[in-house]
Amino acid sequence: MSLIRFAWKYICDRQPLLVRCLHLVILCLVLSQIVVSNFMGFGPHGQVSQRPLIHLGTWTHIVTGISLLPIALGFILIELNRHGFTYFFPYLYGEFSQIKADLRLLMRLDLPDPAPYGLAVVVQGLGMGALSIVLLSGLTWFLSWRYAAPWTHGVRELHQSLTGLIEAYIIGHGAMGIVHIFFQWKQSKAT
Repeated sequence: MSLIRFAWKYICDRQPLLVRCLHLVILCLVLSQIVVSNFMGFGPHGQVSQRPLIHLGTWTHIVTGISLLPIALGFILIELNRHGFTYFFPYLYGEFSQIKADLRLLMRLDLPDPAPYGLAVVVQGLGMGALSIVLLSGLTWFLSWRYAAPWTHGVRELHQSLTGLIEAYIIGHGAMGIVHIFFQWKQSKAT
């Protein structure tokens, strides 16, 4: 079986269709947000730049960000409903046993399988938190910009800084997923 087919089957076996679709939509929208953010601009009084590409990029970023809010909220609520809060954030409840077991395997250069309360789902929980923080800071910036609040510039800078969390998450989560699926694929070919 090819690696691409194996990866798709692996994901299909672990995520219901709705979660899979939301996951993919959120990934595409977030990646587009990161790219489009390079084509945003404002004038000296906070007005959207009238340069065509910059004007389009600014409004595309705003509209996409606002549309991401209900999609991400739905995804997060579905995942929390499926697994519960403790599943993604066991360390907040003093539960470290699975995380320690996963770290021991990693220290031996062995990849742990995703497990409840383990490292993989903790990382997923951190990603949901990062997505929430970035979306809320973006909404706060948009509302403060729309109503010309004096703190708009500071909120915008905070939102831009927090976006680094999402970028780091995409790289880390994506790399973890690719490495895990690749080793699972190699193992399946060996048997």
